[in-house]
Amino acid sequence: MDSIKVFAPATIGNIGPGFDVLGMAITSLGDYVEARRTATGVRIAEITGLKEHIPLEAEENSAGIAAKEVLRLLNVDGGVELRIHKNVPSAAGLGSSAASAAAAAFAVNRLFDGALTDNDLIFPATVAEAAVSGGFFADNTAPALLGGATLTRCREPLDVIKLGSITDLVLVVAVPAFELTTRKARAVLPAHIPLEAFVENMANACLMVAAFTQDDIGLFGRCVNDAVIEPIRAELIPGFYDVKKAALGAGAYGCSISGAGPAVFAVTDNISKAHHVGEAMIRTFRDHDMESTMYVTKMEKEGTKVVTR
Repeated sequence: MDSIKVFAPATIGNIGPGFDVLGMAITSLGDYVEARRTATGVRIAEITGLKEHIPLEAEENSAGIAAKEVLRLLNVDGGVELRIHKNVPSAAGLGSSAASAAAAAFAVNRLFDGALTDNDLIFPATVAEAAVSGGFFADNTAPALLGGATLTRCREPLDVIKLGSITDLVLVVAVPAFELTTRKARAVLPAHIPLEAFVENMANACLMVAAFTQDDIGLFGRCVNDAVIEPIRAELIPGFYDVKKAALGAGAYGCSISGAGPAVFAVTDNISKAHHVGEAMIRTFRDHDMESTMYVTKMEKEGTKVVTR
């Protein structure tokens, strides 16, 4: 084939207690990448959609970097031209750079009839995200490619396990109207943490794995609690604790920061309750002079895929 169009979903990294380890793909939001064969090199011809602050230069864009990495791994002659439609807001905590990287890596591999598996593609996509975010972690790239929830056991060598999904899980995501880059959110992290907080997070992360493998929303709701990272990053999000209190008061099972933030996600089990929870979150952000956008979504089981024109 000469060209291909691919979709990769947005993601929620960390999922509360699973810092840099757990991540899940969500429906409704995602990036589209169209790749076309060229003679040589990687070029981004166009970026549309939520393109503000997204570089057109291939060597500075996660999609361009991922495409170059896949071409290198395949060791093929030829290059690609990319057209990107951004539908994931950048610097929001929803895996924007990971979605573009996953879509580009997948597209280039298919375009050149590559032998790389979806698991193989996690590495070049994560290399691309690391180049723009400042850290090598696969809690966004892995679920974007594989769908469902994933666990990164090890980064060197990269070892990722797909966990599954939770059928009844409904997620409310409130995205306040300001950007918080991953680099900035990681810069505030402590070098040392209290042992008690570490134990609490480890227990909740282990319980969350059980919830995914058993398709149990009750277990999931009990463990969306981050005693280590959330208290630190909460200071970067105006009104976070009031928003969390409002979500829980409206019936959410749990609430935490999505990825590096500033997006905040809440957990429910039906659409009607989700809208009630989301409206409470939006009102509370507004009480803190912050407008926000609400998304009601579920887990995306498929991950990155080819789409029709």
